[in-house]
Amino acid sequence: MPRTALKWTFGIILSVVGFFIAGVLVVYYVQGNATRGGLISGIVMGSVFFIPGLILIILALIDVVHNRFDLRVAKILEKHDRISPTGLAEEVNSSEEKVEQAVSRIIGKGLIIVYFDKATGEFVTQEGKAIAEKVIGYIKSKRRTTVQELCEETGMKPAEIKQIVVGMQKRGLFDGTYDWKAGKILSKEGVELLEKAVTICPNCGGDLAEPPLPGEEIRCEYCGKIVKG
Repeated sequence: MPRTALKWTFGIILSVVGFFIAGVLVVYYVQGNATRGGLISGIVMGSVFFIPGLILIILALIDVVHNRFDLRVAKILEKHDRISPTGLAEEVNSSEEKVEQAVSRIIGKGLIIVYFDKATGEFVTQEGKAIAEKVIGYIKSKRRTTVQELCEETGMKPAEIKQIVVGMQKRGLFDGTYDWKAGKILSKEGVELLEKAVTICPNCGGDLAEPPLPGEEIRCEYCGKIVKG
């Protein structure tokens, strides 16, 4: 919604400014105080503001339509434990493609937690919430884990893990951090412990690529000594 509001605001401002500039030059031209070249320049200058403003307003309108549709879809999802894309599309009187796009936006906005069960081809909500809580619980218990570990633990794909973690973070239910490129996720406790972790090998003085947290141990890549957290 904040992005939509910004589109509305800047769209209206730019459109008004553009219209004002062009309008003033038209009035001047009608009154004989501006040349035809000046009129054309004014219209062009006004268009520079007006057209982007109009585009932003159109995009804001599209957002409004999407938001309303997404809320309808979200309410229906909340009523069902499980529902197929076809069934959901029928309830909102739309196509499966639009419904799937709406669900993707809903997950991205963190409105509700939805999990797609590939085995049954259904959207799962209440069970999806339980799965999401399991993922976050696993991260908190491990303090530091990898996307690969979570995939092995839950049987989910990396993209699904990412959706859950980001969605739970937006809902205020996950306060850790993550590095998707490295495929690593840390809980809040893990982040705090990492700041105090040993970063230099006590045996050879080499930098530890991944400082061990309390209870963890790693092998120094330089001397081979086991370093405990």
